[in-house]
Amino acid sequence: MIWRAALAVWMSVFAWAMCCYSQQNQNTAPPRADSAAMAQTQAGVETPWDARKTLANVINSEEQLKPILAGLNPQQWYDQKGASSTYILQWQSAQQQLRDVDSAAKMLSQHIESLSQNLDLYYRLEALETTVRSVNEGAQRYASPAEGGKLAQWVAHAFDTRQRLREYIRDLAGSLEQNFKIADEEAQRCRGLITTAPSSPTRRSTKH
Repeated sequence: MIWRAALAVWMSVFAWAMCCYSQQNQNTAPPRADSAAMAQTQAGVETPWDARKTLANVINSEEQLKPILAGLNPQQWYDQKGASSTYILQWQSAQQQLRDVDSAAKMLSQHIESLSQNLDLYYRLEALETTVRSVNEGAQRYASPAEGGKLAQWVAHAFDTRQRLREYIRDLAGSLEQNFKIADEEAQRCRGLITTAPSSPTRRSTKH
């Protein structure tokens, strides 16, 4: 899983720091990570500011969906127009999923670079979009043209909003993977330097 790779990054960085500390005690300068490689690693990832704009677009999209869903009445579709009762369950599910998305978005806003929370929001958005698409099928047949048109428009734009978040997650995961590789290489180099460092000569006691 990607979140496990992220955990491994920090474990390797910690191991690297401990190796460098040990090497300092042997009067050997600690190795430094290639700053150019680090900069290149981060080049493809959005800044926290850009990521927050992506999150703001997600939140805005979900805020637009709330009144659209609230305006639908699948119970009436069932009672008066012979629609399937499944639309009622899907409509209720969509409202609950929308609340879950709100909670996930608030959590992510506090830790915008958290890979696990970005993934949590993404999959909740995907589930919500799938459910709303099903509700939209009923809206196109049984709701008023105005209600059906608003929901169809939201569905059309929802994919683009989610794709933007997906791109950020992909870049963030790639950055974590590359950082793990760099940290692991530096840790190996540090261990090698410590292993090959000459040991201090042992003094022999002389008898008088």
